[in-house]
Amino acid sequence: MFALPAELRFLARQYPAKFYGALFRAATRTLLKLFRTRLKATPGLLLVLHTWTRELTFHPHLHVRVTAGGLAFDGGSFIPSGKRYLFPVAMMGEVFRAKMLNALGRLQEKGAFPEVQKELYATRMAAVSDLDWGVHAKKPFAHSSHVAGYLARYTRWVGIANSRLLNVTEDRVTFATKNGKTATVHPVEFLERLVQHVLPPGFHKIRHAGLYGSLQAGGLLEKARAIVGTCKKPRKDPSDLERLERESQICPVCGGALRRTPLPAAVPAPPGDDPS
Repeated sequence: MFALPAELRFLARQYPAKFYGALFRAATRTLLKLFRTRLKATPGLLLVLHTWTRELTFHPHLHVRVTAGGLAFDGGSFIPSGKRYLFPVAMMGEVFRAKMLNALGRLQEKGAFPEVQKELYATRMAAVSDLDWGVHAKKPFAHSSHVAGYLARYTRWVGIANSRLLNVTEDRVTFATKNGKTATVHPVEFLERLVQHVLPPGFHKIRHAGLYGSLQAGGLLEKARAIVGTCKKPRKDPSDLERLERESQICPVCGGALRRTPLPAAVPAPPGDDPS
C-alpha cells in the first residue's frame, strides 16, 4: 500500500485528476525501478485507488497487487522474490517519496496548480520531504485468490455499503465503522464526506503496469505464464496433525529416533476366577 502524508491532501482535493495521476505514476515507477535494479526482472502490477476510511474521511492511497517475482530481462526465466518480503519497506518509502515529489514538482513547474500559492506549495513540500512516507507491504500470499478477493472490495464499491447504514433521520445518520463502533453525523456532513470520494469524470481507478500492461508488455505476460507453469509446485506445508506425527517419532531428550514396541498381549484370567 502506498499512502501519502496528510500535508499533501489539499492538492488531492483541489486537483484530484492530476494528483491521482501523479500518485499512480510514482508508485508504478517505484516498483519498476526496484525490480529493475534488485531483481533484474519485470513484474506484473495491478494498482487500485482508494480514498476513504471506514469513517468516510479523506485518505487517498493505492493498493497494489505485485507478482512475487518477475520475468528476467532476457525472457528466459522467472526470478522469484524473497519469501519474507518483496523489498524493505523503508527503502520503498524513500524511493516513492522521491518519485512523488518529483512528479508534483514537474506539475507545479507546468502551472498545473494555478490556485495554489507558491509559498504554500513550497512550505508543504518542505514539511514532507524528510518524513517517513506510509508504504506497507505484506509477505507473498500462498494463493493469489486471497489478494484478488481483498482488492475486489475496492474495485466496485463506493465509500459505504447500504448494510453499514444503521439509522437515517432528518437530523442524523448513524453508520457502522469498524471493530463494532459507529459514527453519527448530520445528514449534510454525511453527504460532504461521501461526495469527496467521487472521482473525476473518466478517471480510471484501476490500472495495470509491467507484465499486466498489455500495450507495453508485448507478449511478456504469456511468456512469464508459460515459464511459471513449468516450474515445480512448492511442497505443501505439513498440517498440524502431520507435524505432530513426525515429532512423536523423535526422542525429546536425545533427539534420536524412537522405536515402537507393541504392548504385550493380555494374559487370560485362570479358569474359575471371578474378575469382579
